[in-house]
This record gives sequence, structure tokens and C-alpha cells, in this order.
Amino acid sequence: MTEITETDFKKEVLESKLPVFTCFTTRWCQPCYPTCLFGDELANEYEGRVKFVKVDVETIPHVSGGYHIIAVPTILIFKDSQPVKKLLGFQELRLMRTLLNSVVAESERLPGRRLEVRELESHLDIRI
Repeated sequence: MTEITETDFKKEVLESKLPVFTCFTTRWCQPCYPTCLFGDELANEYEGRVKFVKVDVETIPHVSGGYHIIAVPTILIFKDSQPVKKLLGFQELRLMRTLLNSVVAESERLPGRRLEVRELESHLDIRI
């Protein structure tokens, strides 16, 4: 995951064509460490489908305050410059993967096209 600055935020997150997994963290946050490691692992898995960035809330308070980040770690998923999903605190890898699968499936879907049950199963790694 790339750590971004306030000047990078607009270009890297808000103007991204891909959904953006944004991990808000600080240097002193112990629960942030495994969450960010999971983010690094997921970045390899979702390369080309999701962008992964890290934001230090202490160095970019304007951005974190603008999105009401009151606890770390907080993960915001941005799509089309808007936050569409939010996770607070430490998250298991499985949960983050499920969240990303739903965002990717939504991004890959054609406008007006509903996902079929088999497509949903494969995107979310579940059986209906």
C-alpha cells in the first residue's frame, strides 16, 4: 500500500478510475499494523481492479476530518470519488476480501444489468 499525502489525495483517490481501498491509520496504532498488512496482501490479489492507499490521520488531519475519521484504523472504499463502504477498527482478511469482492463486482457490472446467482456466488465466494 502506498502512503499518500494531502496533495496526492485528490489524484490518487478522488480522480481514480478504480475503486480505492483507503486505510486511515497512524504510526502509533497497534491494531492498524495487521490491517495494513492485510491491505498489502489484498493489493497484490486485486491488482488492476482496486487501488490501495494509506493515509496517516496525523499528517493529513484536513482529509481525515473531512471524512469524519474518529477511530483508527478506518477503511473507506471510494468509488467515483465518493466513499461507498466503511469499516472501523481491526478487520479480518476474510471480511475485507468479501467487501472488496462486492465493490469489484459492482464496478464490473454493466449499467442496468443484474448479477445472476452464479455470478454473485463467484464474486462473493459464497453459495446461495
